[in-house]
Amino acid sequence: MSDGDAIKALVKVLQSMRPGGALKHYITHATFPKFKSLEPGTRVDFEFPLTALVGANGIGKSSLLHALWGMPKGYSTSRFWFSTDLDPIEENQKSPQRYFYGHWNESFNGIVETRKARLGKSHGRDYWEPYRLSKRDGMLPLPDGEFEGKAQDRWNPVTRLPVYINLKTTFGSFDRYFYFDNGQSAGDKRDVMLREARRLKTIVSTNKQSFKLGGIERVYENRMLSDHELLHVSRILGRDYDSARIVRHSLYPGNRGQDLSVIFRRTTEYSEAFAGSGEIAAVSAVIQVLEAPEYSLILLDEPETSLHPGAQRALLRFLLEQIKLKKHQIILSTHSSEFLFGLPHEAIKVFEDNGNMQSRILPRSSASAALKRLGKPPENKLRILVEDSLAQMLVRHAANGLDQGDSETLEVVVFPGGAESILKYHGPTEMVLGHEVFVLLDGDKRRKEKFSDPDQIPKANFALLGDILKTEIGCDPMLPIPGGNDNVGHTDAKIKAQLDYLRWLREHVDFLPKKLPEQIVLEAMHPNTSYENATAKKTKADFKSAMADGTDVTLSSLELLAIAKVKIAKIANENSDITKIRNQLKDWLHV
Repeated sequence: MSDGDAIKALVKVLQSMRPGGALKHYITHATFPKFKSLEPGTRVDFEFPLTALVGANGIGKSSLLHALWGMPKGYSTSRFWFSTDLDPIEENQKSPQRYFYGHWNESFNGIVETRKARLGKSHGRDYWEPYRLSKRDGMLPLPDGEFEGKAQDRWNPVTRLPVYINLKTTFGSFDRYFYFDNGQSAGDKRDVMLREARRLKTIVSTNKQSFKLGGIERVYENRMLSDHELLHVSRILGRDYDSARIVRHSLYPGNRGQDLSVIFRRTTEYSEAFAGSGEIAAVSAVIQVLEAPEYSLILLDEPETSLHPGAQRALLRFLLEQIKLKKHQIILSTHSSEFLFGLPHEAIKVFEDNGNMQSRILPRSSASAALKRLGKPPENKLRILVEDSLAQMLVRHAANGLDQGDSETLEVVVFPGGAESILKYHGPTEMVLGHEVFVLLDGDKRRKEKFSDPDQIPKANFALLGDILKTEIGCDPMLPIPGGNDNVGHTDAKIKAQLDYLRWLREHVDFLPKKLPEQIVLEAMHPNTSYENATAKKTKADFKSAMADGTDVTLSSLELLAIAKVKIAKIANENSDITKIRNQLKDWLHV
């Protein structure tokens, strides 16, 4: 199964997961009465277990990740944000920096809210701690009764493990020393690296679990990646590895903390000195995610760093798989389209400037709209086929009420030949090709409220599929069915094609809210007049008269359309027919 198909299937499964069900200790929302540069009162709802934060650099995505890391019991946002002489944090005991968040409480069997606030400094360090409930901030009131986690004036923080993965700062030991440690000439660095490579070779070849220099332990971990870890690294990077070994150490001089060395084997053996930075990033991410216990809160800062687009897509698939298996909650910040396409729109949160040097967060967005805000034009157009130019103008007008990114993603095309040509010939072709093509026909072509669901048709009725299709679309579709002398195989292929086409029709074809586009325009111009029971001939005649403004002037087809374009532009965005068309476009954009 391709990554795209797997992502689509996983999203469908994860959408059924709910707090209090599969998702334990789930953070449902966060509100920021006063926090850094976020617009006061900003609220983010986490309606899907993987949330993607999108926005320009410096807009506040990492700040939200830092707040999330500090939400669980025993963790503090001060790890990432603290006051310094250069960047002091405003001190105000009456209105401190603070946020509150909702989380599922098993004892209460519902969502409760916990507030954390920066209450100053202790022993020279910033500290954040749970703070009493505040109705003024808009928090839910405390319920009566005794529940686990409920204190006298607050709910205690949620208990779960936050895992912060920042691939922007993930480097192999070679790169970290060679490119970031200054103060030595290149020759001096090479001498050090040759010496430490010999030590590392000894540690690896003898599988040493301890190595001391000056009485100080220098090896913290030395092991082979498990088959499970190696499998996911291989899938993400799109290549097969025979093995990989990680060594966490501090062999290089200086107070450096832990370095990461990885020795890969893929026909030949090589270390991180010759590996790509994406290989190190993939190993680091996979290990940390797989090590996380069930119900962890996993935060990833720009996971696309160093990974090619295919690897990014495979990493998204891996993350969704881990949510399915271990019920994690994952929140990531990204600028990459590969982490957005395929996600439900409520999973994509867009940060934008509110014009007052503050950031607001939009509650939902399509991938195209989010990327448009980053200055990236849509790459793949979603094509809408209509029967004539008047319908084209109506659909285009409805699309103008969408987010600009969504609107620019749509391409509305008049298909020559009309409805029968589309349903008989073009639809079957597009079904096989798998293009992003949708069809919006005139309302008078609707023969049934909704096309039959192929999954609900019993096998005993499969012989009637041809009749069902003809009844519902008004013609016999030219379905691609293999020929040959295998009658049984041919029959099976025909049934499969018919069922597939019914499924395609349900997902790709809909109708204008009125019988004719002319009717939509006329009823918008004259709201108290209905053409529901009028014949098509009368509706079109009245339309021509309305475009001529009641005069005897004979208008050509082009002149009619030119006037109609002006009339359609004046139809209010809130018009019920335009709204219905827009909502259908949204449904297709959200697929």
